[in-house]
Amino acid sequence: MSFLKYKVYVVILLGSILSIFSCTSADEYLKFTEGGAISYTGKIDSLKFFPGRNRVKVEGLIISDPKVNQMRVYWNAKKDSIVVPINRSSGIDEVSIFLENLPENIYNFEVKTFDAKGNSSISQNVNAQTYGERYQNSIVNRVVANNVLINSELVVNFVALSSDSGALGSEIIYTNTADEEKTVFADIENLSFVINDFKSGTSYKYRSLYKPEENAVDTFFTAYNEERPVPTPVLMNAKVPFIASSTDGGRWGILANWNSNAAVKNHNGYGGWDEWNGNIFNVESGWGSPAITNGKIYQTVTAEPALYQLKVKLRDTNHEIGDVGGAYFVIAKGDGLPNIENLTTAAEVLGYKRILGTSGLDYVIEFTVTTTSQISVGQLTTQAGSTPGRFCNIISFELVVVK
Repeated sequence: MSFLKYKVYVVILLGSILSIFSCTSADEYLKFTEGGAISYTGKIDSLKFFPGRNRVKVEGLIISDPKVNQMRVYWNAKKDSIVVPINRSSGIDEVSIFLENLPENIYNFEVKTFDAKGNSSISQNVNAQTYGERYQNSIVNRVVANNVLINSELVVNFVALSSDSGALGSEIIYTNTADEEKTVFADIENLSFVINDFKSGTSYKYRSLYKPEENAVDTFFTAYNEERPVPTPVLMNAKVPFIASSTDGGRWGILANWNSNAAVKNHNGYGGWDEWNGNIFNVESGWGSPAITNGKIYQTVTAEPALYQLKVKLRDTNHEIGDVGGAYFVIAKGDGLPNIENLTTAAEVLGYKRILGTSGLDYVIEFTVTTTSQISVGQLTTQAGSTPGRFCNIISFELVVVK
């Protein structure tokens, strides 16, 4: 009996619910759809934002919906916006616009399309950043380690700067040998950049280029720095194989382009060039050859004011600290080298280093030239004629401008 009563209640309840719905207006739900089904316009396809200097570039495609007639972009929680008219064609239409005057910040942009009836697409939200003075003040000019200028060839050597910093490279503006101003670009990966037509005696200026992001639409530049490269004095006939201007028909000769005094020519009027050891530079005494007193072999070149290094590379030598007189690499102002007895006191001497078998094979002598001058570079030696004798096999000489 109770079960039957329960079924009756259920039937009555269902009937009441159906009655309520049947009495409700069939159009009641339309108040949520404004009188019809929801209609969306086609959204922008392939939407992209590109960062820039106080601006962003917006790009996209209108592909499918012929009714779209405008795009709207909102930012700052919809406090700011822009309306972009769209004139649809029968195919795919590209949309491209810059949003200007945006303070340096990270933005959340909302993008919608609309048709003539005000129907919109679903929203698309994109984060993008703008860059300005803060970023500009954070970038630095790439550092030039040194310049090597020989005749009209200039090699600019840069200190490494990671491309992760956004640096692209350096722009260099210089005057060429035809008195024309030229602009070239040294990529960030290129630590040594060669200019083949640089006009000696002039300066160049350079600045570094940055992009804060790979797809940024604007490039940032540092301020210019200026460099005046000092020409590197060139030593002629300065490495193996050395060239002889004349020989004795056998082992010994006289070095071309070098000034050799009589003391150096201790092999019957020849000396300094040694064929036995691969056409090498060698001043040798002993083993039947006479002693050498104040032997001088040098070149004279013009040097502008700068800090320099003389680099000399040896194959081998047997000079010892106890030798009377000794052998030296010397740089002196003017045309010629002093005598050994005056080496430490002569005002014209800019730098020197004693040659010893215990000092290794690489010699570096740093010196400064304060006014444009002639300087003489070479070897000064006093060495015995006993057995064993003394020798110094030299592979190369090089002058380098440090700064």
